[in-house]
Amino acid sequence: MDDDSVNISDSEEAKASITRLLKTIEGWAAKESQKNELEMTAFGAALASGIISFHDFTSKDCRNCKQLIGSIARVKQHLEKEHKKFDSEIDKMHIKFAQEMEELDLKIIRDRKEFKQYLISLIYAEEYNKLKSSVTNIFETLDAKSRYEETSESSE
Repeated sequence: MDDDSVNISDSEEAKASITRLLKTIEGWAAKESQKNELEMTAFGAALASGIISFHDFTSKDCRNCKQLIGSIARVKQHLEKEHKKFDSEIDKMHIKFAQEMEELDLKIIRDRKEFKQYLISLIYAEEYNKLKSSVTNIFETLDAKSRYEETSESSE
């Protein structure tokens, strides 16, 4: 290609379109992060699904989308709280079942409904842990990128 060739992907119009897309994502995230706990968990799952490639955001994108980072921080905090809740519930059940096992001399746990709840809590704790890890990675990437060029630009 010669000097007169045009790279559409680097055009001002393409850059403006990306900026509009990022602002739309930021607006969507802001709304989702204000919803109830169940919907907040669903928002975390949507973020963790990888449908948005947050790792491709530039440092400049991240600095210009502070509200997006705040929204992800809120869902991250929610997922951490939920994971901690289920993890704590599991710990309590471990103690209870250990005591029951001793009392029953290693016989079958009688309360199957309670044991079923224990298994459900295990599943939820694992799911929240996965979501928390994924959203934490997204948050840390965007947060770090949002600070990266500030440091390098201020030293210039």
